[in-house]
Order: sequence, then C-alpha cells, then structure tokens
Amino acid sequence: MDIKSAITTPFNKIPPHLFVAISGWISKIIIASVQIISIRALLSYLGEDRYAVYAIAFSIVSWSALTELSIGTSLQNFISESRAKNENYDKYLKACLQIIIILFVIFSIVIIFISNPVQNIIFRKFTNISEIQTTHIILTGAMIYLAYALTFPVYKVYYALHKGYVSNFLQALSAIISMAAIVIFKRHYPEGHSITTALIIFTLPLFLCAAPLFIKIFASYLPRIFEFDIKTIKNIFIRAVKFHSITIFTLIFLQTDYLVMSQTLKPADIVTYSIFMKVFMFIVFIYIAVLAAVWPVFSEMYVRKEFNQIKSMIKKYNLLVLILSIAGTAFIYIFSPVIIKILAPGTQIDASPLLILMFGIFILLRCYCDTFLTFLQSINALRTLFIYMPFQIALNASAQYFLSKNYGVKGILAGLIISLVLTAFWILPLKTKAVLKTELP
Repeated sequence: MDIKSAITTPFNKIPPHLFVAISGWISKIIIASVQIISIRALLSYLGEDRYAVYAIAFSIVSWSALTELSIGTSLQNFISESRAKNENYDKYLKACLQIIIILFVIFSIVIIFISNPVQNIIFRKFTNISEIQTTHIILTGAMIYLAYALTFPVYKVYYALHKGYVSNFLQALSAIISMAAIVIFKRHYPEGHSITTALIIFTLPLFLCAAPLFIKIFASYLPRIFEFDIKTIKNIFIRAVKFHSITIFTLIFLQTDYLVMSQTLKPADIVTYSIFMKVFMFIVFIYIAVLAAVWPVFSEMYVRKEFNQIKSMIKKYNLLVLILSIAGTAFIYIFSPVIIKILAPGTQIDASPLLILMFGIFILLRCYCDTFLTFLQSINALRTLFIYMPFQIALNASAQYFLSKNYGVKGILAGLIISLVLTAFWILPLKTKAVLKTELP
C-alpha cells in the first residue's frame, strides 16, 4: 500500500456527515466565541444603554430571515431525495433562483415601508438616545440581512451534498471578520458609539461570505432565468411554505423574549439576559452543528426505509444532549464570576445559582426537542407541528410578559421552560415514535 492510500483509507471509512458535524462544531465554537467575546467590545464601544438598543435591534433585524420562506430547506430535502434515487436535481436549483429573485423585490419594498414605524414603536422607551430619532437603524440592518437571508439557500445545497463543511467555514469566517471589524472601530473611533455601525459590522459579513458561493452554484442558471417550470416551482414553494410556517413559529417563540424585555425590563436586566443567553447558546451551537449534518442523512435513510438505524441515532443524540447540557451548565456556574468579569466589567449582573440553573434547563429542553424536530422536518412530517406550535407561542408570550414583571429575567426563562414542557417536550417524541412504528413492517 502506498503512502497516499495509507493516509486516506482510514478517513474514507468515516461517514461524510461526521466530517460535516466536526466542521460544524469548529464553526459554531468560533461563532459562539465571537459572540461572547464581542459583548465586551460592544459594551465598551456603545455603553450599556446603547448596547441594550443594539441587542434589541439585532433581534428585530434577524426576523428578516423569514423572507427566505424556507426555500433553502425545501431545496435541501428535494436534493437529498433526488440523490437517494440517483435522479438529477438541476431543475430544483433553477426554480430556487427564480423564486429568490422574486422574493428579494417583494420584501425590499415591504422593509422600506415598515422599518421606521417598527423602530419608533420598539424604541419608544429609549428617548435619551438621539440616534434612534435620526438614523434608520432597523432599515439598514434589515436590508443587509435580507440580502443574506436570500443567499442562505446555497448553504443548504452544500449540506444536501454532504459538503456542509464549506458552509460551516464561510459562516465562521463571517464571524471572524465581524470581530476584527468591531475591534478596529473601537480602537480607531472610540467616541463613535454608533448603533447602526455596530449592526452593519455584525450583518454585512454574513452576506459577503455567502455571496461568492451563491454565484458559483446559481450563476449558470441565469441564461435560463425566464424559462419557468411551473410544476417544479410549485413543488418547491408548497413544501417551503410548510417549512416556513414552522420557521415562523420557531422564530417567534425564540425571539419573543427581546420583544417582551423591551417593554418590561430595565437595560441592565436585558444586558444580563443577553450575556448569559449568548454564553449558554454555545451549547446549542455545538449541538445544532450535529443536527445540521445529520438532517440530509435522516432524509436519505428514511427514503431507504432504514428505520431501526434512525431510532438508534436519535437515542445517541439525546444522550449527547444530556451530557452537553449538564457539563455546560456546571462549567458556566463554576466560572460565572470570571465570565462576568471578562465580558461585562463594571456592570451589575445577577449570576445567582437559580438563574444559571434555569438557563441550563431551558437549553436541555430545547436541544432535546430539536432532535425530534430535525427528524420530522427531514421527512416532511409537519402536520403535528402546525397544531401545537401556536399554543406554545401564546403560552410562552403570556407567561414571559406576566412573570417578567414580577421576577425579571427569571420570569423570561420560566416562560420558555413552561411552554416547552407543556408542548414540544412530549408531543415531538410521541409523533416520532408513531411515524417510525407505522413505517416498520
């Protein structure tokens, strides 16, 4: 055996999705690290009150992700299914590009009309910050994020091809660019304090890193951009709408916290929540990297009717969830004084054991539910999600609003935990069990 064969043979035995997962871990670690480290730079650059506005603005701008309408997720499943059947999938790529161009025109107009009213409503309590009255903060950030959201499907294409490591690398690169930019601005423009600048720094690199890959995959279809395959477009769009409904429900559920906090909590409490949520999201990012890699694997295994293997994988991932959540929560609790000192020196941060425990419980519940949610979406089993998610959102929003008035940040977390326990925590496992039991002979 020659040297090249001796080196490559062991790696050839490793499943491709494992390489994607490992690259995803590295990427998510980089992204999470940047988000955590950038807190100190942003607090120093903006100050506490302006950072609170930035945190809320970024949360609002992130809603522009909805404009993609989950076209990328729909495309990913079609590509995975085509690969499992050894079929060509060019028609899906062309149809996806056509839909994206139309969506960009429509949502650009929508954002231009609604951004200023949204900004005035959300920030009405921050009258001491003049930039809110003089600058189009939400419009600027939302338009950049729109461009990123509509190039994001290219990352899904690479995941479907089991080359998600490319997507992971570029997303990590965008985070590194953002971190470098905020450090440079803080050093050379220490008196700037621009919320809009900070928002651009943490949104524009997302688009700039995705754009070259998008051009590489989709540019060849531009000469045929006016050749419409209505059936294919319809198939992608109908499935995408179903996925998008789930995306909307999920985003509303996860972003309700900042909307509620903007009305019920003080800036210092918002900073406390933002810092610890970013730290705990480190655990989520690691696990999401695994799920992103295994999504197309679930799709292909389901088409090939490998149901016992699917059940075994789900059990292994749930064990991983338990280990990550317990170990991560313990680590954060032990080092919380150091974390606060590094990320937010000079601020009054509530790092009580109860607060950290509640964050840990939420992360454990979320990751556990995400395992089953990923499987069900990978096989397009979405009906059950449509039924329970609206109740979950209503329960979460009402619980967060009333509990946060009395218990502050802990009330926000209590709302998240209660809404998960009463809905997704038991519904998703039961649905998964029913699907696999029905399909087994």
